[in-house]
Amino acid sequence: MVLLIGFTIHLSVVLFVFNLFSDIYLKKSINNHIAQTQREVGLGIELMVYDIQMLSLRFLVNSDIYKIIGNDAIANSIKKEQIRDVMKQMIAQNEMVGDVVIVTTKGETYRYQPDNVLIEQPDSLLLHRIAESSKPVVGPIKRDANHNAYVTFGQKFRNFNTGQNLGAIIVYIKESTLLHLYQSSFEGLGYSFLVSDQNVVISHPDQSRIGSTVSQTDVIYPDREAGYRTVKVDNHSYFMITYPLNKKLEIFDVNWRFVSVLSSRQLFIAIDEGNRYALLFAGLTFLFLLILSYYLAKKITNPVTRLKTKLNLLGKTGLKGLSGPPVKGDEISELERSYYRMVERINQLLEENNEEKEKQRKMELTALQSQINPHFLYNTLDAIVWIARLKKQPEIERLISSLATFFRISLHKGDKFIPVEEEIRLVQSFVTVEQMRFPDKFEIEYEIPEALRKIRLLKLILQPLVENAIKHGISEKRGKGHIHVKGELTEEEIIFSVSDDGVGFQHDRETLLQKSQVLFQSGYGLRNVEERIKLEYGPNYGLTIQSEIGKGTTVYLRINKKP
Repeated sequence: MVLLIGFTIHLSVVLFVFNLFSDIYLKKSINNHIAQTQREVGLGIELMVYDIQMLSLRFLVNSDIYKIIGNDAIANSIKKEQIRDVMKQMIAQNEMVGDVVIVTTKGETYRYQPDNVLIEQPDSLLLHRIAESSKPVVGPIKRDANHNAYVTFGQKFRNFNTGQNLGAIIVYIKESTLLHLYQSSFEGLGYSFLVSDQNVVISHPDQSRIGSTVSQTDVIYPDREAGYRTVKVDNHSYFMITYPLNKKLEIFDVNWRFVSVLSSRQLFIAIDEGNRYALLFAGLTFLFLLILSYYLAKKITNPVTRLKTKLNLLGKTGLKGLSGPPVKGDEISELERSYYRMVERINQLLEENNEEKEKQRKMELTALQSQINPHFLYNTLDAIVWIARLKKQPEIERLISSLATFFRISLHKGDKFIPVEEEIRLVQSFVTVEQMRFPDKFEIEYEIPEALRKIRLLKLILQPLVENAIKHGISEKRGKGHIHVKGELTEEEIIFSVSDDGVGFQHDRETLLQKSQVLFQSGYGLRNVEERIKLEYGPNYGLTIQSEIGKGTTVYLRINKKP
């Protein structure tokens, strides 16, 4: 259920986002397409207007027409034929021109079309507008005998050379040419039409609407400015988009607007179809996710149930109750295999623990038995001391007594830490033996504060330093040497220093530590001391050596106050 709900929510969100963005994207794309199409149609109309004006200009600069009209020796009927021939040469294959009419100031009329082709002629109102206007004029819609519509463009007909006003020239443009420019632009979506600034329909797919005026009460009333709005016609929703033509065309009295009326249902049919496909996809996906959720749930619950059964078995029968390899295939099976390995490891650790307990018991017995040997050694050394005392041999007595003290403190019942005063006694015992070996070779001085004497520290860390001073510093020196053992106590640390005035060496700590092998029967060297200190007190503590040839060596030992 969790998987199914999760998949369903995810699918719903994806579907919603897809629908939202597809709707926004498609609407934006459609609007951009409509705007681009209207711009292209508008550009085509603008070019046509410019072509009409260029055609009119060609008539104005044609001197043959002036000569024919001004030649009173030619009959009027011949003039019409000659001017018609000139017009044919100028118009040639221009299919947008339905007719060209020249009306002179004398009332004479000359046409491009033959007289038997019936087209409404320019009315007096249009001729008056042309006479009064200094720029071209767009006249009313004219029709022929077949009820085909024509858009009239008129202007004064002046002699280009003399400027003499000869009358008016009116060019009839086929409305079908305008219709052809935009009719296929929105085919299947709606229709478009051209309307003047007086809301007179200039071009329309419905021929009966051409020339009529769109009233303000009409639902399809074009806006003055560019934009769109939604209108309803017969309970159907339409988008009405208005695109005013270029303002530059106003110099030709062309103040038209291109209007498109497009069906909302047809316009957004792609969105509706996309939504249907999306719903179908959602249904199929939901069915697939339902099956997938059931399959995944079984894949998860079956191994978990199997593992739970084995865990219950483990609680009842112990670690030996598990048998049989896990089924391979997924993460749960890997968990089961890990569980098997854990149980095997626990069994192994239990066996090793039992073995360790047995070894520990044997070692304890061996340790108890080995305690006899040190006691025998102490008793033997005490006997030698008493014999030396009876034989009046004080040197032998002092030597053996120091040796016994050294062994007793160094062993110290197996303790790792001893008081500082015990460590000093151990050093003193060792020094006594060395002074017996090297009489009058050196003397040693101890400077240990009373507050430091009871503090416990790792045993056998000062004796190797004194041994190193005797062997490597004093023994190679001519004359008597001096050793100074000093202890300092700070808030958190204990610092010992062992100084001698022996031969010294070129300071190379690593070299010194490598050369400091076993210096005495105890088997402890400087490297051993440093490693033990770092092991017990941490890597921040240890030995520091300062030495100078001919002046001596000082070894500093720094440990933590609380081991």
